[in-house]
Amino acid sequence: MRIDLHCDGVEAPPGLRDYVARRMRFAIGRFRDHIQWARVKVADVNGPKGGADKRCVVQLRLRNLPDVVFAITQLEVRAAVDEAADRVARVLAQRVRRHQRPVRAAVAPVAPVAALPV
Repeated sequence: MRIDLHCDGVEAPPGLRDYVARRMRFAIGRFRDHIQWARVKVADVNGPKGGADKRCVVQLRLRNLPDVVFAITQLEVRAAVDEAADRVARVLAQRVRRHQRPVRAAVAPVAPVAALPV
């Protein structure tokens, strides 16, 4: 599985790529077999105006399941990446659990059992 990182309007501090890859790999962990690729985009919401808002957009291409796409906005890049990694783990667990849940057959109602004489 490959993880792509794109920085849009954000100065990538040293180690950001490694940090994002490590956090996402840890979050994805046991769901690695369900994912074809992951794309993480970090952007400055305010652009050249300045400000402290950073957005982390995550897109996951899953095998045999709908894609997962969401955005997290925080004051710092690492805080946005951390929250995104936490959400990745929750969403993947939920999607995989729903996908693996067996389809239940309709069960006919059971008639009440009459009390046995003693």
